[in-house]
Amino acid sequence: MRNNPKQRSKMITLPCDCTCCMFVVEKTAWEDGDINYNISIQDSRYDHGYNTVLGRLKRAAKILFGKPIYYSDVYLDGEETFRTLAADMNDLANSKLFDE
Repeated sequence: MRNNPKQRSKMITLPCDCTCCMFVVEKTAWEDGDINYNISIQDSRYDHGYNTVLGRLKRAAKILFGKPIYYSDVYLDGEETFRTLAADMNDLANSKLFDE
């Protein structure tokens, strides 16, 4: 039987303003002191508004007639959203997931 080390994770997410994708930052702290960050941009298929047939048709229409699709960026409309993201990332970097 393997002895798996304990871990704790915390995640922040920021949906794109047009709801086409989501910026995800996850911090994982391991019992041995290692800390990992996972930063990704994910398709917003998790958006519950697109899980029905009608929702999927709406998504297809958005793709055809909406903004171009870029997989390396998240569209943020205005500075307030970016400032919130920066503050959330700072809080995540300073969070203690295990009591010392």
